Amino acid sequence: MFVKIRKLERKDEEALIDICFITGDPFLKKIFPNSYLFSLFWCLYYVWYEENNCFIAYDEKSKEVIGYIFSTLDTLEQEENFKRKMTPLIKQKLKELKIKSIQSRIVVHFIINKPLTKKRKRLIMEYPAHLHINILPEYQRQGIGHRLMIAFEANLREKGISGFHLEVSAKNKLGINFYEKYGLELASKNKFNWIYMKKIKK
Repeated sequence: MFVKIRKLERKDEEALIDICFITGDPFLKKIFPNSYLFSLFWCLYYVWYEENNCFIAYDEKSKEVIGYIFSTLDTLEQEENFKRKMTPLIKQKLKELKIKSIQSRIVVHFIINKPLTKKRKRLIMEYPAHLHINILPEYQRQGIGHRLMIAFEANLREKGISGFHLEVSAKNKLGINFYEKYGLELASKNKFNWIYMKKIKK
């Protein structure tokens, strides 16, 4: 397999929207069944504003983007920027698609106004970066995720970031297995999400 790991480029946007939706949580895709709307929540902020902190996996044989790792160096700053920059676009798209369910309103409110408990703030202060990683199903379990993580960690190390964390659905057993195999430490868990963390060695 001829897979290259490189920095994200704006030309990758369309492929990344597709990957984000294809690999997205089935429950959330039922609430937000439009791929562009879905990507406004979990993809496009990183493509537009975190280009230098994101990497993609590219199949040089098929000439296709097959996976990505999105990240930010400062989660608190990212959440404020997301709320300011993405909320109007999300609301506009929801109106256009006439999505008004109670479930959609609850999810939108939670994402835009993610609660900052004392426990979560302590975690973010010690592990300020976060990531989202997704790879097309047919390319999974081939070491590509590991290579993306290595590129991601090298970027954090180069920029002097002390650590990172991530959230994964409690139902995502493949993801949980990957993170534990990679050596991440479990910070906390509940019936919905598990949170992992890792210090970056200098």
